[in-house]
Amino acid sequence: MKNFKVLKRFIDKQGSHKLKNLLCRIKINPTYDAMKNLTLVLIFFILSSLAVLGQSKPGWNTNLNEIKFLSESGAESQLDVDPGFRYAEFKSEGRVFRFFFNRNQQMVRNVRIIDEESKLQVARGRGSWFWGNARMEFIDGENLELKIRRNRNGYTIIGPCGPLFLVENQKIKSPQTYTEKDMLAQAFFVFDRVRTTREPINNIILNYFQ
Repeated sequence: MKNFKVLKRFIDKQGSHKLKNLLCRIKINPTYDAMKNLTLVLIFFILSSLAVLGQSKPGWNTNLNEIKFLSESGAESQLDVDPGFRYAEFKSEGRVFRFFFNRNQQMVRNVRIIDEESKLQVARGRGSWFWGNARMEFIDGENLELKIRRNRNGYTIIGPCGPLFLVENQKIKSPQTYTEKDMLAQAFFVFDRVRTTREPINNIILNYFQ
């Protein structure tokens, strides 16, 4: 403001009509800075709200999301998926297993299955789909060899006893499993599919070994 007054006095002394007219057209709003800050805050709030809404998916809750596994005999297991898709808990026959990818990197060699009670690592992934040596190594030393066949609208994961997990026309199918290890692997690949699609899955009937 001090510089502004000095400039005005200079113009008055010089008698420049053009400069006087230009100066008179300048209107200074004392609330300009406050309005600018308020506008920036409102824009930030609106963009933040849109980002949160964009990440939210209908059907997912803030708690763990449940997917039921049903056998022909009526036995039931349950897969609870973290809303952030970082891990899942598989509950079967009174046991709870934690599923996740090591370092949160979704590759077969980073598969991890932990027994929640003992905190022991029940199984881990090895190899890769690309090189054809993908497998799950279990704590008892048994290896579950895995192959994958892809097509335009899905894929099939094949275990030692045949198809273990199928996605056909973008929908999960329910192949028969025969052992607990098959069932754990199959449940893990359900979690993997949910993590990939970021969409809720309705309860599915899997003919597992019980």
